[in-house]
Amino acid sequence: MPELHTIKTFTFSELPEDIRQEVIEAYEVPDNWDEWVIDAINEEAAELGIENFDFQYSGFWSQGDGASFTGTLSTELLTSLLKEEVNEELSFNITTCTAQIDRKSYPHYVHENMVYASFDSGDEPVTDEDRDAILTALEAWKNALCSKWYRQLRESYDAEYEEERIAEEFEGTRFLRNGKVFDFNF
Repeated sequence: MPELHTIKTFTFSELPEDIRQEVIEAYEVPDNWDEWVIDAINEEAAELGIENFDFQYSGFWSQGDGASFTGTLSTELLTSLLKEEVNEELSFNITTCTAQIDRKSYPHYVHENMVYASFDSGDEPVTDEDRDAILTALEAWKNALCSKWYRQLRESYDAEYEEERIAEEFEGTRFLRNGKVFDFNF
């Protein structure tokens, strides 16, 4: 004769505090947690005028972690940056100039110091002083973007571990008192 057994299950918020903390500590962030952040970064790069954009990051607690990108600056972006950061009255024709961000050959690191700015004035004469000022401005701009985007990724990753986010992830999930997910299909 079959026996009837009752199993008491709990929602995430109904679990005892200590068990809820164990569930939080055991929680693994989904592999695709960063997709929306990467999409936003790609969109921002396109809006800024970074062509052939390639973004990479690693994170978040090891030496060499960080974010960086490579790409070519559009003429409009380069003009805007140079007028804003170097000199409002440029003494050369910017339309013949090119600038890009390239990766150094250290494939296991991706932070902002693993990419560098380059500037080519084409046939336009540019003084060494102006060239240094241009490269300094491009490096500062590149580093600021890398830091900003890495911070966005880190904040998004950290938010994945907030109790409210985990509770949202487990919406509709039933747990046993010990924090194990109850499988109705046994």
